[in-house]
Amino acid sequence: MGWGVLKTDVFIAGGGPAGLATAMEIRKHGLRVVVADLAKPPIDKTCGEGLMPQTVAALKGFGVTLGPAQAVPFRGIRFIGEGTVATGDFPAIYGLGIRRTTLHQALARRAEEVGVQSLWGTRVTGIDRGEVSLDSGKVHCRWVVGADGQNSMVRKWAGLDQGRPQESRFGFRQHFRVAPWTEFVEVHWGHNCQIVVTPVAREEVCLVVTSRSPQIRLTEALTQFPAITERLKGCPAITKDLGAVSALRILRKVSRGPFALVGDASGSVDSLTGEGLGLAFQQATALAKALAKEDLTRYEVAHRHINRPPEVMSRLLLAMESRAWLRRRVIDTLAKEPHLFGRLLAVHDGTFSPLDFGIGSFFKLGLSLISNPR
Repeated sequence: MGWGVLKTDVFIAGGGPAGLATAMEIRKHGLRVVVADLAKPPIDKTCGEGLMPQTVAALKGFGVTLGPAQAVPFRGIRFIGEGTVATGDFPAIYGLGIRRTTLHQALARRAEEVGVQSLWGTRVTGIDRGEVSLDSGKVHCRWVVGADGQNSMVRKWAGLDQGRPQESRFGFRQHFRVAPWTEFVEVHWGHNCQIVVTPVAREEVCLVVTSRSPQIRLTEALTQFPAITERLKGCPAITKDLGAVSALRILRKVSRGPFALVGDASGSVDSLTGEGLGLAFQQATALAKALAKEDLTRYEVAHRHINRPPEVMSRLLLAMESRAWLRRRVIDTLAKEPHLFGRLLAVHDGTFSPLDFGIGSFFKLGLSLISNPR
């Protein structure tokens, strides 16, 4: 049944974490906001389900609280490859492993509490200046935000599709009923794929395999990782494999006139960075401030600043995947210098600035990579 015409300040196409986070940040500035999505909560998506510390802090800032029954803390990141293990601890903080559906439910509940109007099960059919067409009516608004993912229709309609060629890979995710064997998110490196292991509950882990081939599923990938296979022996998969594209995509612009993009719609980084949600939440805050000031040029500048470090990290991780010698040197170096690994994680997550990391640390890390004979 249609409702005719709604009026709001901001309309957001896409009710995933990026759209809901943006809506909640907009509400802090006193603006009215409507979110529409064809799906209904809880919305699932293929991801590693590990939230970096800065992302956890952002959730607290939104007023989203997660209890021990919903999420599992992890201490840092562990790289495992060709007999070498490198472990990096977060500095006095923690990340969280959480099912994507659990996270979305918590975000949707909080959005409703702060006054976000959500139109679930609603298709966006077109946009224009001041008006959005839906399958059940129209919305009159001042601003339109596309939070509708990598294949964003808002991006296309707004003429914002121009950008550098994307580098794409494929990811497949499953959950297994087994007690987590680690307090870290583990990245296991194979010769043509990676498996990321994330604890998400007291008796459950999430496994994601990522590669350049859509044919490499978890079953095939596990033949390269006997240690994981042994851990999973007798432990059934409790979800079907869910696939998605992991892409490094950089757009020329993320706004035009009254239209703006956020989250994966505004460009994306490789999933191995673990920063998809972290980027979306930072962008949400920046976009809300820009809309409150009625100046989207502020958002353009902020978006470039927010995305640049994870884009650089994406290129390094993709180079590690395709160059075995680089992968060995990086993991060997980080194994020998765990404090540098921890500092790199802090810089990557935004907890430290590059200046906090220090010129000496960068020089030491670079020298180790060059001189490591393996």
